[in-house]
Amino acid sequence: MGKFLVHRMAHALLVILVTTFGALVAVTELGDPFRMIGPRVQTPEARAMLNETFGLDEPLFVRYLVYVGNLFSGDLGIDFERRRPVFDLLATAAPNTFRLAATALLIQFVVGVTLGIVAARRRHSFADLVITFAAVTITSLPLFVLGVWLRDAFSGRSVLGWTAFPLIPRSLGIETTWLQELILPALALGVGALAFTVLLARGSMIEVMDADYIRTARAKGLTERKVVFKHAARNALIPVAELSAVQLGALMGGTIMVEAIFQYPGLGYLFVRSMGENNHPVMLAVTVYSVALFVVVLMLADILTAWLDPRIRILD
Repeated sequence: MGKFLVHRMAHALLVILVTTFGALVAVTELGDPFRMIGPRVQTPEARAMLNETFGLDEPLFVRYLVYVGNLFSGDLGIDFERRRPVFDLLATAAPNTFRLAATALLIQFVVGVTLGIVAARRRHSFADLVITFAAVTITSLPLFVLGVWLRDAFSGRSVLGWTAFPLIPRSLGIETTWLQELILPALALGVGALAFTVLLARGSMIEVMDADYIRTARAKGLTERKVVFKHAARNALIPVAELSAVQLGALMGGTIMVEAIFQYPGLGYLFVRSMGENNHPVMLAVTVYSVALFVVVLMLADILTAWLDPRIRILD
């Protein structure tokens, strides 16, 4: 197990370092962030001074080494637009993205597992057909289309006198709670990837229900409820749990489109606004953070899988 852990950690670190270099090239080598400040075009002298101040006049490899070194100390640079530490911006936006990803994953897991178990227990029935068809149909819709439809259909609507869904685009001076901001984007993300959980839970449940130990449990006289939930569902949910761990990392790093559609104050919306401002440090920090989080979650999922199934450690 120790060798497996070292191998996975080294692989994750290599991916993060390579991705950081690629992000640095993509962000800093494709345009001058100080060509314009506000409506004014800056003089070459002013641009040279600003590049020197922020270290952009150094060779690419030197900037990469400095940036990687700063990463380990938590220094993500200074925001070009507001002159604030980028770390502070991420510390404000990251909890919102985590809340969104966790809520979407909860919707996806609870609804997907429930529908998957129902479909498996009634396989080849009308209920199985309806659940499978509906899940695949909804997931086949592009996330952008689903998000825009939810926004246009529900933004500004009230439920029992409470404005459950705030108006988008947001109006100045109107404050909203985190729950109001969360509901629609969480629904878009959770429902958008529902079919994967439904189909995986259904397939795993069907496979487990045909296993020898399930037949043995029935032969012992156990009730069908105990057979399904105590023996079958617990083992069938292992691949679903592994998928959920990976999807949490993917959702944390990939909510840009949904956050932009709903103007949700998370990392994705921060990245979109930074692109419009040509704000290199923020764009780079969000990219590196998202990739690092996804790689770490994927590594933890691999370690959990290897712990549950020792054969994976032997094959590695």
